[in-house]
Amino acid sequence: MKLDWKQVPYFEGLAYCNVRLVEDAARYHHYSAGAVIFAEGDRCAGFHVVLDGLVRLYRMNSEGRLHTLSLLRPLSTFNEVAAADGGPNPFNAVAVTQVEALVISHDRLKQLMVSEPALLTSYVGALAHLNRDYIERLEDMTFRSIPSRLAKLFLHETTYADQIAETPTNLTQEEIAAILGTTREVVGRALRGLMNAGLLAKRGRYVYVVDRHGLELLAETNTLPERERIPRR
Repeated sequence: MKLDWKQVPYFEGLAYCNVRLVEDAARYHHYSAGAVIFAEGDRCAGFHVVLDGLVRLYRMNSEGRLHTLSLLRPLSTFNEVAAADGGPNPFNAVAVTQVEALVISHDRLKQLMVSEPALLTSYVGALAHLNRDYIERLEDMTFRSIPSRLAKLFLHETTYADQIAETPTNLTQEEIAAILGTTREVVGRALRGLMNAGLLAKRGRYVYVVDRHGLELLAETNTLPERERIPRR
């Protein structure tokens, strides 16, 4: 797959004539489903761009419990902070499906930033945006109910935009639970609550948004709207 690097926020400030420098610095990698891309705490694996497939970023606690940080699809990026400062990888990355990715090492990225001020500006701006997303996600986990977080997920809001494909129903309840920082049982109850409130509807195995405005209110106010259930058709 040929990547237009200007579609990647970290490189959007580059002029087309300078993109060739980035292309020369990137290395193509292919990972089989289940393969470890890199491990938390290991030497910096560099800046990654997903070209194809699904990548899971996760951390493991001392009890062996896995917490999913992100599920990334094309053209998501990851390991941006470690690639910038050269420090250890802050999480684990594994290929959920077959994955194709482009990787730029810390040393090559640093050279590009020195030679291309526009890249440095874009990279810093994109890192600041990433930091704001993490702060918002932390705030959600601290102050928002599970139904409110679930509403944001179904609304495909920026905080969770890198987590899902076309719809959240492409994720299992276990995966949604990992993203929201809760359990599968709690997600199941929250989904039923949103369906009973007429905000979502289930047809077969798929869940659809019925009342987008109601979801927006729930996401904004942290309160489930009181209304009669909308009959299924």
